[in-house]
Order: sequence, then C-alpha cells, then structure tokens
Amino acid sequence: MRSNIYFKTWINKYPGLTRICLILILFAGMAQFASFGLIQAHVISFYGAQSEDISFAFQISYAGIISFLPIQFRTQRYFNTRNYLIIAFLIGIFLNLGCMVTQNLVLFSVLRFFMGAVTCTIAACILIILFSTLPIEKATLIGVSIFFSLVLTCGIIVGIGASWIVVRWDWTVFYYALIGLQIVAMVICILLFKLTIDRKPLPLYQIDWIGGLLFAFGVVTAVYIFIYGPKRYWLSDQTVRYASFFSISALSLYFYRKTTIRHPLIDMNVFKYPKFIFAIGLMLVFWCVKDSINLIYGYAASVLGWDAVDVVQSGLFNILGVIVATLIAIGLILRKKENLPKLLLVGFSLLYLYHLWLYFHLTPDLSFNELCLPIFVQGLACGFLFVPITIFCSASVPKSTGMTAIIICAYTRFCSTLISMSGLYTLQLYFTQNYKYQFLDKLTTDNEILIQRQSLYQNLLSTKGFWKSDTIGISNMMLSKSSAMQSQLLAIRSIFMIGAIVAAIVIILLCCFAVIIKFKTAREK
Repeated sequence: MRSNIYFKTWINKYPGLTRICLILILFAGMAQFASFGLIQAHVISFYGAQSEDISFAFQISYAGIISFLPIQFRTQRYFNTRNYLIIAFLIGIFLNLGCMVTQNLVLFSVLRFFMGAVTCTIAACILIILFSTLPIEKATLIGVSIFFSLVLTCGIIVGIGASWIVVRWDWTVFYYALIGLQIVAMVICILLFKLTIDRKPLPLYQIDWIGGLLFAFGVVTAVYIFIYGPKRYWLSDQTVRYASFFSISALSLYFYRKTTIRHPLIDMNVFKYPKFIFAIGLMLVFWCVKDSINLIYGYAASVLGWDAVDVVQSGLFNILGVIVATLIAIGLILRKKENLPKLLLVGFSLLYLYHLWLYFHLTPDLSFNELCLPIFVQGLACGFLFVPITIFCSASVPKSTGMTAIIICAYTRFCSTLISMSGLYTLQLYFTQNYKYQFLDKLTTDNEILIQRQSLYQNLLSTKGFWKSDTIGISNMMLSKSSAMQSQLLAIRSIFMIGAIVAAIVIILLCCFAVIIKFKTAREK
C-alpha cells in the first residue's frame, strides 16, 4: 500500500488489515441505517402505527443520506478525519438512544433523518479513504465494488442480528447492539487514524448551504408524497397536493442554483453526455425491477407464514449470490474493460429468468429450498449489474466532474426506491381488486367448485367438533380468506410478469446500443 496521509505509520505496513478495519467502520456506520428493514412488523406494533408510517421513517433516512452526501465530500476536506468520524459516531449513539426511548412517531422520523446524515458522513468518508488504499488504476472499481456490495448486503446482515434479538427480547434491545458496534468502530478509528493530517482545508463558506437545505426539504416531502400518495389517491388529497407543489418548487430551485452559482454541490455538465444519461437510465430501471425481491419476503411472511428468522435465512442466499457475482464481475472487468457490456446483458438476463420463474412457479405452498433458488439468482443478477452500471456511470463523464457521478447514482437509487414502493403498492392494489372481482363473479350458487369446497370445509369442521349451524359461517370465512390469498398470489405473479417484460426490453435496448457503438467505431476507423 502506498504511503497514506490518513493512517498512522504502523498500519501502512498491513494493507489487508487496514482495509478490513475500514470495512468494519463502514459496516458500523451503515448498520444503523438498515436497523429495522426486516423486522418492521415489530416496529409497527411498538409504535402502534400503520405500515406506511414506518416506511416513511425508514425512507426518510435515505433522504438524509442523499441530502448530506454532496456536502459531506466538502466538509471532509475541512475537518480532521479521526475527530470527524468519532464525532459522527458519538452523534449516532445519541440518535440511537433517542430512537430507543421515544414512542413519538414524528420525533422518531426526525431522528431517523439525522441518522441518515450521520450514516452518509461515515460511509462517504470511508469511501474516499478506501480509494486511497488501493492502486490508482484499480481504486474506483474495487472501492466501489466493496462499498456498494456492502450497501446491497448490509440490510440482510443486520437483519440476522435483529431477527435473533426480536425472538428473545424487546426489539429496542437491538439499539444496544448498534451502540456497542459504534463504540468498537470509534476504538478502531483512534487506533487507525492520525491525530492531524497535513493537507489544505476547503473553506466551509464555499459550500452551498442554501441549496442543501432546499434539497433536503424537497426530498423529505417527496418521500411523503410517494409513501402516502398511493393510499390517499394522490392529488385528490389536499396534503399531498401541497406537498407536491412544495417538493417540485424546492427541487427546481436547487437544480437551478447548480447552474448559476460558482461552487455548486454537483456539476450539471454531466447531463451533456449521452452515455451517462443512458447509464443512469439503466440504473433507475435496475433498482426499480430489483426491488421486487421485497414481494418475495412479504409473500414468505404473510402467505407461507415464515417468521423473521426464516426470512433472514433466505436472504443469506441473496447475499451469497451478490458476493459470487461481484467477485466474478470485478475479475472480468480488471481483465478486460470490454467485458462490461456483456456483464450487463448477463445481469438483466438473470433478472428476466428470475421474474419469469416466479411467475410460473409461485404457489401457496413453496418450500424453503424452492424459494431460495430464485432468491439466489436475484442476488447473482444484482452482483453482475450494480458494480458494472456504477462503473459505467463514472466512466461516462470526465474526472473533472469530481464525485458528481456517484452523487447522481445515489439520487437515482433514491428515486427508484420511491417509484418501486409506490408502484408495487399501486400494482398490487389494482391486480388484487381485479382478481377479487373476477372471483366474485364466478362465486354463484350453481358453481360446482364452490359447492365442493364449501362441503369440504363443512365436513372438516364437523369432524373437529363444530356445530352444523356454525360450520356454514366458518366455511364462508375460510372461502373468503382462500380467495383473498389467491388474489394476492395472482397479483404478485402479474407484477413479476411486468418485471420480466421490462428486463426483456432492457436486454433488447442493450443489444441495439452495442450494435450502434460497433457501427460508430467501424466508421471512425
């Protein structure tokens, strides 16, 4: 490892140990962001809230991350790295204590927003330091691979600890584990980093604080719109209308400032490059389609009756797929950069197969082993796609644009999450109601299947000791529950078919894009 301005002299002799320490610090910073992703049912019962309230509290953390991300790349140049990280972890500890003791949902959401800002401070800082520990020609590829692989898998890894805790104690005990992890990270920071760093600080007055505030207000209201909008019929609700006007106004002013001020938070010139726009489009589609995995986790919990431990264990297969595919992708790109388009084709082809398999095989009685196969394939697809798409985005713009490409990638991830959440909810609602109405049309007194099923339920209840007068009402309830489950499964299958169609369209576009590039290259020769 080349001489590094961040670390103490003794650690420079052990590059492998240095990177392991950085990954541990990074994980400790990101764990608080993903702290209740897979145990939301416990959080809902603790606060007595609706599921959309908890979704809002979860997504508002991401709003905090992307709001502070462009600012963080500037403030890191001003403060001492060791003190900067230690203060960030201390703030994170106080925020975790606040989340643990409060039962006010509004205050909890505010704390989660600032927790996102703290996560951003730690993660972005470690990303820059991680780049400095790698060979210059490989720094971007390997650094981004490590960073975003942890982003993809952190939720499942944290969910393992969370699911183990919630079946034994109150879920808030998990905050003690997070605080302990943060204390360990602080100790590593003290041992690892120099007390002072010899570099020229970037003046804080050059940071566009007004633009940062505009963006923060804009994205927070955007989270509100996309979380609550589908449940309140969008613009028919007055609050959603006001929030939409405010969000559009704030974000428009933010992006307008980027074109007028001397030191913008992001360089808007990146949008002059068609390849970059195409790469961002691929990333947006990828994240929107990828989030269909949440339907599988929801199906496993609601239909198959899995507990949090089973859901997390199935997610381990997803992590395995991500790790395997990421290692393969890194090796192929390092060997030959021309392999990047092929990786994109392979990744979207796997996404297509994953969605198609679930469309044809999703039933009310899938076993754990049967469901783990598509979950693993989805992880493979993510590993083959995310790093190549991110590298594609970074390579499509000049280095003079700085960290703008990574910032825009984070914005795109945020947008795709909101689109997929509201889109999946709306599609589920539409298809579920549609299939339910189709079932009701067929449930007539002369329907032989209905008569047979009612007779089956009534006979079964009679053998269990129920009175004949009670078996009729209970059997009707069982029929209603069965039809609701079938409607839900058919709705999920329809969504997976849409995902397969979208993935197929992207594959066709990638092939067309490759042909166009090949023709242009041939003409230039």
